[in-house]
Order: sequence, then structure tokens, then C-alpha cells
Amino acid sequence: MKILLVPLLLFSLAACQSTGADTAVKPAPKAGKTLPPAPPPPGLQEDRIVCPADVRLCADGSYVSRNPDKACAFNPCPGDGKP
Repeated sequence: MKILLVPLLLFSLAACQSTGADTAVKPAPKAGKTLPPAPPPPGLQEDRIVCPADVRLCADGSYVSRNPDKACAFNPCPGDGKP
């Protein structure tokens, strides 16, 4: 049994080898000017504050959301604040 298995295994491995002709990388033909390298994408802000998605109903019937620049406090309602 081992006598048949070894040649079969060797034949299988030999069949899997590539000559390399089909894996050669050919350079792309140059057609005109090349483009300059693109700038890197902007970085992500890791310390970005995201507020909960809740809203407050104002006296006039409008809604205001939380403001991440004010420690997630609600924005003032229209008509509230300094005159």
C-alpha cells in the first residue's frame, strides 16, 4: 500500500508546481503623464464626544438636541436666553 501511495503523492506534488510563466507580472504600458500621489485621508478624532440621541420639547412646540461642545447639555430653546 505504501508503495502505491508514495508515487501517487509525488505525482500530485509535481502536478501542482507552476512553471512561473503564468505568474509573471508585466509592467503596465505608460499612457501619457502619471498622476501625482494622492494625499492621505484625514485622521479620525479619537476623543470625539457623541451625545445621546434624545431631544427636549420647547414651549413653542419645537425640539432641541444636546450639544457635544457643552458637555451634552441641551441647546437653548428659541426665545430662551438673553434678550
